[in-house]
Amino acid sequence: MSINPANISYDNRVPYITVAEFQNSPIASSIDFSNLVPGGTQAAQDEALQQLIYMASAEADNIVMGPLGTLCATSNTEQGRYRMNRQGFYVIHPAYWPILEVDAVAIGSVPSYQTAIPVSSDNVWIEDRQFTVLSGAFNWTSAGPLSFGAAGGSYGSTPDFITYTYVNGFFNAFTSTSVSSGSTSITVGSSVGCYVGQTVTIWDGLNTETVTVTAISGNTLTLSTGLLYNHQLGTNVSVLPASVKQAVIHLVVAGIKQRGEGGLVIAETGEPVSVGGSKADSGVEDLARAEELLHAFLQVWGRA
Repeated sequence: MSINPANISYDNRVPYITVAEFQNSPIASSIDFSNLVPGGTQAAQDEALQQLIYMASAEADNIVMGPLGTLCATSNTEQGRYRMNRQGFYVIHPAYWPILEVDAVAIGSVPSYQTAIPVSSDNVWIEDRQFTVLSGAFNWTSAGPLSFGAAGGSYGSTPDFITYTYVNGFFNAFTSTSVSSGSTSITVGSSVGCYVGQTVTIWDGLNTETVTVTAISGNTLTLSTGLLYNHQLGTNVSVLPASVKQAVIHLVVAGIKQRGEGGLVIAETGEPVSVGGSKADSGVEDLARAEELLHAFLQVWGRA
């Protein structure tokens, strides 16, 4: 039996906004989301809203990535068949971008005989949507030429089988503990896609702040300065462009309007003027706006 490694590596789907971010968003200010569960408690309303956020985040991923990928930073293992070019390079186009790091590459003339090659800045060149692997006699390191023997083919030969592991996407995580102002570290659910020297945003309403990461140990991020505010468990920490968050909020609003029940649209004077599920306002404009915001992130890829 042969298993596609991609099937078990596309697994880092987390939401792009929190319940508090949605509730405090001006985009959602015209929506009554206090009766998503008729007669339910506040906890039940928040849970229903959380489920809508999960679904809207997955919908955003589907719009830009297709059914498998996610904008969240994730470590993926993929495989394909590639020919060496005239310069002795393998130019590899992974399924998803931006490419943040390449961790492993194995090359072979047949699937059962792939040789793992050392990966470093000496023999791997990374760009946003592709990376290049030097191979064979063309592969030079600081110590001179490095040969992989049977690992690489030659220009014009049949394609080689290549398996590679790489990190792609945007760092997006949530605090796994509460943290107090003045603290110089935070712990998140996953540090994949976060790097030393990176500036990340802690999205927390009026207490939103940006911090610079100076060290990473497991899932704990050390910061260059102390935090300005307290942050509760589950606060979003990410490098996501704000337009992605805006798109997800529009998708949640569209979902509330489309479901009708509890999706009242509030007029400027304060009274409800229509139910979100009506034909006149079924969330079409919000869906269109979300797709417009996400258009810049559409994944287009192919193999050279």
